[in-house]
Amino acid sequence: MNFSSDNTTPMSPSILTAIGEANKGFQSSYGSDDYSSQLQEAFSTLFEREVHVFLTNTGTAANSLALSALVRPYESILCSQEAHVFTDECGAPELYTGGSQLITVDGAFGKINPKALERQIEISEAIRPHKQKPGCVSITQATEAGTVYSVEEIQTIAQCCREHNLPLHMDGARFANALVSLGVSPSELTWKSGVDVLTFGATKNGAMCAEAVIFFNPTYAEDFDYLHKRSGQLMSKMRFFSCQFLAYLENDLWIENAQHANAMAISLASAFNRNQTPIINPVQANEVFVSLPAKVASYLEEQGAGFYSWGHVDECMYRFVTTWCTTEKEIIAFESLLEKALKS
Repeated sequence: MNFSSDNTTPMSPSILTAIGEANKGFQSSYGSDDYSSQLQEAFSTLFEREVHVFLTNTGTAANSLALSALVRPYESILCSQEAHVFTDECGAPELYTGGSQLITVDGAFGKINPKALERQIEISEAIRPHKQKPGCVSITQATEAGTVYSVEEIQTIAQCCREHNLPLHMDGARFANALVSLGVSPSELTWKSGVDVLTFGATKNGAMCAEAVIFFNPTYAEDFDYLHKRSGQLMSKMRFFSCQFLAYLENDLWIENAQHANAMAISLASAFNRNQTPIINPVQANEVFVSLPAKVASYLEEQGAGFYSWGHVDECMYRFVTTWCTTEKEIIAFESLLEKALKS
């Protein structure tokens, strides 16, 4: 009954097997290996256009590096107040960009409100040069609130970006979960909707330390190889990262894993609904946010259920995350515990 995070899971067996296969023999280093060459082609095929791909071993590095290619030190990064780059990356974006400030934009359920975005840009431009110049916009897909930006919502934000000559970055740590939730193609959810750079996550969906920075706009990829190397993210044995992505994409494993995780979230939400437990945010990907009495939460934890307290402790809000390997058996066992806790 581990619903604490999709970072806690084991690897998908086929990805683990792929690492073993890649361990045979010698390959060129620093991304010049056969696996990395194949991966560039695989991603270009997936997104229906030529893309530039750079791998990192953490999502923090992927996001921060991507943003460092988009902004200058005196510019700002506009994002949601719940964005992972703002709340959970220990100032890494500011470090990698040389001092660019993260400025939050209002919006419900972890999303940026387009009208609030427009206002924030206008405020910053009106008091030039006393406030940092807007440098880019970053959206999280799926959001930290478990919700998903629709294609239309992304297009609206992208239109605002174009009007102000700002690049659009998408933090796709849970990109697969958002994609299957919407039922659209990878290209429709990204560059066709105006996204310039995507951080494509695999770690939360069955891989091990595998994240990718994908440039749709080649302008921003110029000299990125220097940033990649300078940050310590140009891995010498890149084949062990590239092979994970190849296995991840092969036979749509990434889609299958995300579909399962999302389906388990719906099943878990149904369990909460049957027990009249308030669900706080719409369940659109693989996260369920609920309100529980503190004593009930403590009992569930004592009985072995794993989940996170979310927000201030007095708010009694909790996050439950389902994964590629969550089972119905776990959810049934959890619901039984929930029933006992609520009755007592």
